[in-house]
Amino acid sequence: MLGAGRLREVYYALLKGDAGATARRAFGVGNEIARLIEHVSSNLSEEITVEDMAAHVGMSRAVFHRKFKQATTMSPLQFVKGIRLNNAAMRMAGGMTVNEAALAVGYASASQFSREFKRLYGQSPKQWSTSAQPLAAN
Repeated sequence: MLGAGRLREVYYALLKGDAGATARRAFGVGNEIARLIEHVSSNLSEEITVEDMAAHVGMSRAVFHRKFKQATTMSPLQFVKGIRLNNAAMRMAGGMTVNEAALAVGYASASQFSREFKRLYGQSPKQWSTSAQPLAAN
């Protein structure tokens, strides 16, 4: 329940933010970028490269990178990292341990996961997990 709500918040913020008009156009029915994001979200535990993403939508790496950045205002790898970290945070809030959540979203290195998580959330995954526990109980 928390995961779906958090995802709706992210979508709402994206659509209402500075990139809202671009995002609404980009995520229209049948759009390659929207289909790719769904694919990436469903395969977070796998290695995801820009080359693989470009091939998935049938574009060159350069064209894909430009179109993806126009649609999301982020580079493809920044976007994937954000999705992974957000998904890991939702899993930890749901009761998973830090290591389980990191592995479930494709991080092989716990130290890399911790560094990137702290950079995004301002707290270590352990600190964040402890502070999020009351949310998981509700």
